[in-house]
Amino acid sequence: MYLILLKFFLRINVHKKSGSEDVWVYSLKGTHNLKTLVLPYFEKYVITYSSKYKGEVFEKFSLIINKLSDNKNKTFSKEELIYLIELVYSYNPETKGKSRKRTLEETLNIINHNNP
Repeated sequence: MYLILLKFFLRINVHKKSGSEDVWVYSLKGTHNLKTLVLPYFEKYVITYSSKYKGEVFEKFSLIINKLSDNKNKTFSKEELIYLIELVYSYNPETKGKSRKRTLEETLNIINHNNP
């Protein structure tokens, strides 16, 4: 457990939130770090004790991260890209806060070379 936490804390970036000096933000960048550090930890310590819904959300998130990580530096086919985008949009359909810049339909139109 301590080794996992040490590896995790060596790869995060901690900084003050812009516009709010009292709030600190930590971030972990890259699908590789998510795949090797966060997913195994959540699978072992969090999901085991979570509700069925949270388990399903975790499975979707894991699928997205694994697809992105496995296809790093490769081009997705149009069908794979559409599948991933639909999966990402289904992950958080009612955005609570900052909404998406484009709707799913607009994004799919861009992929299909139609202007939104």
